Amino acid sequence: VPVPIGPAFPRRDRSLQHAKYCRLMLILFKPWRVVGDLRDAGETWITAFNKFGTVCAEPTKCILDNMQVMHECKDAKDVEDNRRR
Repeated sequence: VPVPIGPAFPRRDRSLQHAKYCRLMLILFKPWRVVGDLRDAGETWITAFNKFGTVCAEPTKCILDNMQVMHECKDAKDVEDNRRR
């Protein structure tokens, strides 16, 4: 499993990061050449991502889910590490 090096991807379950998450996932998974391909004028990143979620391929949805699972596994590891201390 490839593990990206650098800042962590934003999480979809954190409200403060949700717009950033939506923007980054659109950049990574929606075909585009100009920003207008990612979202319509006046549309929020969250709305654009929700629309994309209704039409994206199933493998893309699985990748998005797996990215979130990696965050959840790290959380569980951190809880277990703290419990053992």
